[in-house]
Amino acid sequence: MDDLLAWIDDPDAGWSVGTFGALAEFLRAPDEPADVSRGAGRATVVTARGGMDVRVDGDVVPRAWERRAGDSWSQAVALCVPADGGGRSVVTELGPDADALRAQDRDDVLVDLGVSAGHLAACVRTGDPALLAALREVEGRPLAEAGAVAGLLVEAGPHRVFRTAVARLEVFTPIPPPDGTSPDGPHTHLLPRLLARGRTHAATDPIPEGRAPGATLHLPHPTRTVEGRPTTPRPERHRQAQDVLARFGEPGATAVRTAVTEALATSAEPPSWALAGEYRAAVELALRQGEELEPDHPHLGGWRHRFPRERAESGADAPLTHDPAQG
Repeated sequence: MDDLLAWIDDPDAGWSVGTFGALAEFLRAPDEPADVSRGAGRATVVTARGGMDVRVDGDVVPRAWERRAGDSWSQAVALCVPADGGGRSVVTELGPDADALRAQDRDDVLVDLGVSAGHLAACVRTGDPALLAALREVEGRPLAEAGAVAGLLVEAGPHRVFRTAVARLEVFTPIPPPDGTSPDGPHTHLLPRLLARGRTHAATDPIPEGRAPGATLHLPHPTRTVEGRPTTPRPERHRQAQDVLARFGEPGATAVRTAVTEALATSAEPPSWALAGEYRAAVELALRQGEELEPDHPHLGGWRHRFPRERAESGADAPLTHDPAQG
């Protein structure tokens, strides 16, 4: 799986670590300075705004998928780990962060917020005495009972550190207020109403039973930047993503996607089997991809006549690095 780790050196790829309702994302601009290192089974990238460290071993199960996102689509690979990794459910001080990606952060204190996800430690890191005192006041209590601490976290903007068995994602950017928007680049989402559902991932993610996403690689999009902005089509990016999907995708979904792609290439109108509901999502994806990458393809009109374009999901211009349900 070292070839998956090679994407750490590609600024068009994004990464995320988290659970349903608590998510950290790492993105970087193409011209943004970055320290990148790679070794057997491990890769790390650090910028002035955040960092990502990921490692794989024999207990990691990669699972790839593609799906509609906004008015386009997204493609991702989750590095799946056992779902029960002993995650905490109460605020817990962990001491100095000796494993921080930057030496300058290793004396600051790490505090697990206790988001009740078995595979995840969602933490903040700070050397601010006032914030540490406030966090210590609520230690041993669920985050939902922490009261004003949530507001103090937004005001202080400590580093966020999300850890799983295979990854560490650090975010150094400020925390936006509840009515604000996430900044470009690395950022986090913490949504109590989604955490309360107790899910480890969105229902649309084909994570194997008993597993949770330890880290997710968001493959470069052929017509969008990592921030979701339109760019010049890059067909080679699409071919790269399709190769990854063929290797690590769920076999049934891969077979459906292949059948639809071949039918679109050879049939002016959709064959009768493609009209079945089980093929609807794959057809919509194939049409969106064709419209963005091959708009002059002679079969698109006939197929689109039978499959009117679906209304864009919310967040049409959002980054393509997480499920739209996560904000």
